[in-house]
Amino acid sequence: MKIRNDGRRRFFLLFAMAGAMWLSASAPGVAQPAGCTLFADDRNPTEKILRCGDTLAIRNAAETEYRPTGQHGQQAPTGARLDTGALMIEFTPSERQKNFQIQTPHAIAAVRGTRWAVQVERGTTSTLVLSGTVAVTSPRATRGAMLHAGEGADVTAGTRRIVVKRWPQKRVDALLARFGQ
Repeated sequence: MKIRNDGRRRFFLLFAMAGAMWLSASAPGVAQPAGCTLFADDRNPTEKILRCGDTLAIRNAAETEYRPTGQHGQQAPTGARLDTGALMIEFTPSERQKNFQIQTPHAIAAVRGTRWAVQVERGTTSTLVLSGTVAVTSPRATRGAMLHAGEGADVTAGTRRIVVKRWPQKRVDALLARFGQ
């Protein structure tokens, strides 16, 4: 399944294993495969939230293209591939699923239960942790980094050392504004 949120055209293209179907942005609560449902965001109706039971919610900003990954039967996805734009993820581990990860062209952000945002923009993947802890790795980095609440990291294709920083409030606010928060 591939989800594309294009604010200008206001439609979402979803590819499921069985085929593809078009959904209009105004169609709240459309059932999705693997026990997930796509809802309109109450705070920003042009945005969508993919909910998979009580354990996973993926909120995408405008101009975002991503697809859930690792779906098996009726289980929730175990990750997502973010190609462009920004996602905010809320994940709570369960007996069936202990972790969740976001893959981008530059990095992988993996978690065991938290709330965080990942943004792909101009050759850089930025990760911000809102609560909990997230491990960020890159194919070229000598080792990964652990980010805690309020911390962020920027990873490019050439990053060899991931630097963890406490983001200034202005930068945090700018990223959260993409999600109407």
